[in-house]
Amino acid sequence: MLRFGGLGERITAAMNNNNRPTEAEKAKYFEIVKWAADRGMALTMHWGNDASVGQLLEIFERVNKETPIGNLRWSIAHLNDASEASLRRMKALGVGWTVQDAMYFGGDAYVQQAGAAAAKRVPPVETGKSIGVAIGGGTDAHRVASYNPFTSLQWFLDGKTVGGAAIRGPEETPSRLDALRFYTLGSAWFSFDEKKRGSLEVGKVADLAVLSKDYMTVPVDEVHTIESVLTMVGGKVVYSQDDAVQSRR
Repeated sequence: MLRFGGLGERITAAMNNNNRPTEAEKAKYFEIVKWAADRGMALTMHWGNDASVGQLLEIFERVNKETPIGNLRWSIAHLNDASEASLRRMKALGVGWTVQDAMYFGGDAYVQQAGAAAAKRVPPVETGKSIGVAIGGGTDAHRVASYNPFTSLQWFLDGKTVGGAAIRGPEETPSRLDALRFYTLGSAWFSFDEKKRGSLEVGKVADLAVLSKDYMTVPVDEVHTIESVLTMVGGKVVYSQDDAVQSRR
């Protein structure tokens, strides 16, 4: 199940969470990503805020002039406060955007730092969708957020932090179907798998979960309580709640 998916998300230590990289540091990063582009490799980059992401996009645009990257599925991870201008630059390059539920735990601090008005659009997935940026939903896993996909999905729908504060406004709140698509078919795009998985269609692999509650109709504040009763990967049952119950007895 493990396979190489390209470079990322912290290719050089100097560019990691560095809002003011030096010209030398940017030149080194360009050298590496240009090497990846020349070999047709996918790539993702961790970036925290929109105020400085222009430096990264300038490098991508420079690479693109020499070696087109539009078909390589490059992406930027996080960028919770992405501006419309940045998203349009990403769309022009064919660069996707992976968004997570880090604000579920970090949203209260973000409000204190950036203000309630800024928090209302974090992350601006509806703007990204309208522009046509490829969006993949996720969790960013154990270190900064819950790995539970249903915790993440509920956060996308209600914009409430772990402390119960509703910080995101309706303008950037996706529908249940769109949130699920970000998480499934949207994420499949980043690994060139959208024609093989990510939706239940004839000809695709049978990756599916039978859920304990109907995600589309359960009250939003109960989405996080949904569990898988049975999970299939490639048509093979890899988890059954009945078997799990039996093994605990």
